[in-house]
Amino acid sequence: MIKKILFVVLLYYCLVSNSVLCAQVWVEAEQFDDKGGWIIDPQFMDQMGSPYLLAHGLGEPVDPATTTVLFKDKGAHYVWIRTKDWAPFPVGPGSFQLTVNNEELPVVFGQDGNSLWHWQYGGKIDIKSERVVLTLKDLSGFEGRVDALYFSKREDDAPPNGIKELTAFRRKMLQMPARPLPAGDYDLVVAGGGVAGICASIQAARLGLKVALIQNRPILGGNNSSEIRIPMSGDIYRNLYPKLGRIVRELNTGIVHEIGSVEQYGDKRKQSIVNNEKNISLFLSMHVYGVEKQDNKITAILAREIESGKEYRFNAPLFADCTGDASLGVAAGASHRTGRESFTETREPKAPEIADSLTLGTTNHWYATFEKEVSDFPLCPWAVTFTDKYYLSNTSSAWFWESGFYKDKVEDAEKVRDYNFRVVYGHWSYLKNKKKEEYANWKLKWMAFIAGKRESRRLEGDIMLSELDINNRIEYPDACVTTTWGIDLHYPDPENSKYYPGAEFLGIADHDRNFEPYHIPYRCFYSKDIDNLFMAGRNISATHIASGTVRVMKTTGMMGEVVGMAAYLCKKHQCTPREVYTHYLSELIALLKE
Repeated sequence: MIKKILFVVLLYYCLVSNSVLCAQVWVEAEQFDDKGGWIIDPQFMDQMGSPYLLAHGLGEPVDPATTTVLFKDKGAHYVWIRTKDWAPFPVGPGSFQLTVNNEELPVVFGQDGNSLWHWQYGGKIDIKSERVVLTLKDLSGFEGRVDALYFSKREDDAPPNGIKELTAFRRKMLQMPARPLPAGDYDLVVAGGGVAGICASIQAARLGLKVALIQNRPILGGNNSSEIRIPMSGDIYRNLYPKLGRIVRELNTGIVHEIGSVEQYGDKRKQSIVNNEKNISLFLSMHVYGVEKQDNKITAILAREIESGKEYRFNAPLFADCTGDASLGVAAGASHRTGRESFTETREPKAPEIADSLTLGTTNHWYATFEKEVSDFPLCPWAVTFTDKYYLSNTSSAWFWESGFYKDKVEDAEKVRDYNFRVVYGHWSYLKNKKKEEYANWKLKWMAFIAGKRESRRLEGDIMLSELDINNRIEYPDACVTTTWGIDLHYPDPENSKYYPGAEFLGIADHDRNFEPYHIPYRCFYSKDIDNLFMAGRNISATHIASGTVRVMKTTGMMGEVVGMAAYLCKKHQCTPREVYTHYLSELIALLKE
């Protein structure tokens, strides 16, 4: 009798309440069975809440994505898709449609003029079978995007838009467990699989530490991967400690120019080297989103598998932030900074009188190829406009194609990346339609959808390296990594500013070509207020000016090697990264010499 009463109560609740678990269907786009030509974009998970599918077709519609979903209830359902009109003018190009079984919804999604992530209503559909095939049909090849799909029996049941509320709603719909799954216990957990993170992991592993390397992309390399295509710059042959840089040499393919072929960047080579290290557990397509702490120490990293959505907990006494954006350190509450410090604060000759938000620009590389066949490219009124008074003749990008100088490179990262899209598409549309004869056989062939960042957030260590240290040749007792790349600062191109004030997309470089090598102190490689946090990469403890020399990848790779050695000493002596300097510096130097 009690069971019958409970069943009736539950049935009534499902019929009349707002419970999201009754007669609703939630579909994560990144979990589609067959993604066709759509690609998973996880770059902005911390800002908009999720990975999403991107139709990155360079102006040609990508193949449809399909999946099969089970509907427990037949009959009328209402549908919403979380998307955005990324370049409204007044509507943008990222258009797509949804097919439910064989019925194509008349609504065109991604083209409603709303440039924020939101739930676009798709109308009512009739579900006639339990198994339903959903198809996302790209209409343009111009960056349509889909986060999730939601079906409900009620017309007034649109999901929430606020990130906090949406995250709770998403977790409920996916029935995610309250606690992340255990991913194991390690001696060192490294967040970020760029050159710095790879080198830190390999060095620590070769010294006997059990290492977890977490990378939020399906391949290793970061800026030096085939996804972004930046060569390793800097020098490893003028070091204070000549044997430092051995691991960098193993990873480096020798490519020196930008935008090479996939093979030239050695993605497989990097992964093979990592996989051959028995002490490294590699976790690809895994995004670090949080930490657990006790006092001033991190006790665990929390990470989400990008495609499945499963969450994991990585335990360790030591952690290294090699994310570039300082994502791990910021999640842990570490002191950090961004933008330019003022002259009053740092007394650096190149510092501005007043602190500001300027950072080096972000680049999305691209290139075109000369083909036998003539090809067309559509007019793009939503893109950046070029005219006969100002246009470029490039058939590929270069380092100076960068934007977002005064934008927040983390919180505004999607806007910056999308602006780069608008620049490239506007440029190419102009050449193909206004300079037809000259560019008739040229075809836009490749463009990175992963943004190549030079600078964002920097964590604060016991020493904040400055231009004065470098200019005055300050010799610290813990000097270790030698930087050879001259201080290289980028600013908006003045000519570009005349035509696009405040929206520049070309940069100029103030680069010291007569730079004398300088030896960076170890104390720049650990957090001043999180006791067990190392950092290596462009997010180390340096001012904006000083970061202009330390940020290149051969240098950051050597930082990783030093962090791996220091982590070994931390385990050996059960000490903190700071105590390696205060108590065991001679041992660290001995390792550097070996």
